[in-house]
Amino acid sequence: MKLWNALSAVFTRKPAGPACDPALLTALADSANPRIKLASRYQTRLQNAYAIAYSWSGRIVAKLPEPVELSSRSWNKQTHAHAAFGTAESVQETISHSEEVRNWFALNPLADHAYAVLVMQSQLQQRYGMEVCGDNIRQDVAQQVLVCRGQQISQVAGNIADLQEKLIGRLLKLLASHAAWHIEAREQFKRQLEAELNEVRISWRYCKPTEPRHAALTQEVDKLSTEFNACRSALEPDALLALLETSLTDANSHLKLEIQSLKLNKMGVLSQAEDAAEMTLCHVLVERGQWLDRTVLPVKILRSDVITPKDFSQRLDEVLF
Repeated sequence: MKLWNALSAVFTRKPAGPACDPALLTALADSANPRIKLASRYQTRLQNAYAIAYSWSGRIVAKLPEPVELSSRSWNKQTHAHAAFGTAESVQETISHSEEVRNWFALNPLADHAYAVLVMQSQLQQRYGMEVCGDNIRQDVAQQVLVCRGQQISQVAGNIADLQEKLIGRLLKLLASHAAWHIEAREQFKRQLEAELNEVRISWRYCKPTEPRHAALTQEVDKLSTEFNACRSALEPDALLALLETSLTDANSHLKLEIQSLKLNKMGVLSQAEDAAEMTLCHVLVERGQWLDRTVLPVKILRSDVITPKDFSQRLDEVLF
């Protein structure tokens, strides 16, 4: 317990101030769109937005629960591990499948454990099952079962302080990726406008001024030209930089952390029974036109669980962490 009290202080303390390393600002710009680097004094202009985003990310990371041991030996005892994995062997498979895990232990031959995050999708699903009521067994009882899939290990670190910094850095990249998503949407809209404008211009050029539709085509060309020029301006380096700044400083509008508390029995069924175990799930939601939901959990992993990985095809559509 004393050990965890010392480690817990890392998660509850205020994160250190952001380092204004030009390489970090360049990496954020590259994550959003490399053309941002063409904007005048882009690094100087990004520093304030970076500081705000760093502070926000630190507060989010501080809300995550303490790491739990994710291992084959603790699978049947640890509530989170048992709920997320069907067998002890599947714990080993997930840990071993991570190239990041294998590389980290290879580079740290004296370490017998590491810290990381378990990333997965989880949701409560309705089903019908059995329920024991005293001496009776009820059939077809409506139940809610926690279903987890796409489990992956990410952000491997040697201690919790390093894990915290990695998670903050990952959140910063997620904020920058929100700008990248909007920039791609602008570029796609520009391509669409350009195709429409070219098509209308061809019709307009082959239309005689005396034809009734000439006036309508002229108006359409003017309208599309105005929209196209506005869209092109919105893709200038200064405009892209402003979009990245907004993504960094307005993080709450497109990235959220939601805490879910559950009580589950050994079968993963939502239950209020005395023997049900309490567990906390942290959902990271990222806006990409719709909200992407990933469950993240800080974990401690053991070298002894790193085995020769088998084929493991179940993967998440997008790895947030």
